Amino acid sequence: MSDKEKWENQAKEWKNLFYDEKSIPLKWLLNVANKKDKILDQGCGVGQYALSIYKFGFRKITGLDFSEKLLKIARNHAKKLNYKIDFINGDIRQMPFKNKSFEGAISAGVVEHVPETEKAIKELSRVIKGKGYLIIHVPHKISLFTLVKLIQQLTGLWKIGFEKSFTKKEFSRILNTFNFEIENYYLSPFVAGKHKILGGFLSFLDKPLYIFGFGGHHMCFLCKKIK
Repeated sequence: MSDKEKWENQAKEWKNLFYDEKSIPLKWLLNVANKKDKILDQGCGVGQYALSIYKFGFRKITGLDFSEKLLKIARNHAKKLNYKIDFINGDIRQMPFKNKSFEGAISAGVVEHVPETEKAIKELSRVIKGKGYLIIHVPHKISLFTLVKLIQQLTGLWKIGFEKSFTKKEFSRILNTFNFEIENYYLSPFVAGKHKILGGFLSFLDKPLYIFGFGGHHMCFLCKKIK
């Protein structure tokens, strides 16, 4: 089964269409963005972030994904809500947009799913205007989540294909290399998933690590494009 098919099989798991202002990416977006901005949702899937952004009053939104099946779901959601959002098929490593097409972008758990992460970040730098913003999050390497993921990958239980993790230093270096200056940082805590007993136990073990800046799940970065 290809990675694309694995992601398409996950679509039924994404039942919540909207994120609220408590979501760190949206909280940051509402602080830095203008309602007239052109915003890219990179790796939009079924459109949760794009739909949420629209709900908060932004009207120039483009969602990009490599799966036409997921894009069809996103378009159907937008049509039912009467939201006018452009959903486009494309590869995050070679996006079908002109240079400096957007004032800002959200990349929510996306660039870690391709081996060429640096190429995906370079593309974001290319399509975002100078002094624009990037809100991005990726998995934290020094965490129990990474250990659990590795065990699942080795035993064939991992369901969403290729994924890697980063230390804060590693990912900060990549962002800086492609002209992104980090303005804010947040490490999300480890949250129990379907397996409440095991997840709860791991969440308990993770708390002391989290206090010292380790553990957790995703590292969230708010960046400004400096060139």
